[in-house]
Amino acid sequence: MRVTPLDIIQKQFGPARRGGYDSDEVRAFLDEVRDALEESLKDNQRLREQLQRRESEIVELRSGEGDIKDTLLLARRLSEDMERSARREVDVILGEARLEAEKVLQTAAEERRALQAELVRLRSTRIKMVADLRGLIDGYGRMVDAIDAEGLSPS
Repeated sequence: MRVTPLDIIQKQFGPARRGGYDSDEVRAFLDEVRDALEESLKDNQRLREQLQRRESEIVELRSGEGDIKDTLLLARRLSEDMERSARREVDVILGEARLEAEKVLQTAAEERRALQAELVRLRSTRIKMVADLRGLIDGYGRMVDAIDAEGLSPS
C-alpha cells in the first residue's frame, strides 16, 4: 500500500490505552513526515518528467543519428563517384595528351626526314656544281693554255 501526504493528514489514531504518546508531538511529527513525503513525491514527479524529456531527446537524437549516417554514407558515395569520375577524366586527358605528343613526334620526324632529304639533295647539288665548276675551270684553263700556246708560236 502506498502512503500519500493526504493519508498522513487524515490518519486518526485511537485513544491511547495506557499512557500513549503526546498527540501534539505525533501530529507535529506526522506533519514533518507529510512535508518530506510531499517533497519526495514532487522531486520524483519532476525527475520522471525530466526522464521523459530526456528519453524524447534520445529518440529524436537517434532519429537524427540515422539521418546523419545516411548523409555520411551519401557523402562517401558521392566522394567515391567524384574520385572515379576524376580518374576517368585524368585517363582521358592523359590519352589525349599522349595522342597529341605522338602527333607532334610524328610531325617532327617527318620534318626531320624532309630536312635530311633536302640536305642530301643540296649536298648532291653542291657536288654537281663543284664538279661543273671544276670542269668549266679546267676548260677555261685549257682554253687559256691554248690561247697562250698560240700566242707563243711563230706564225
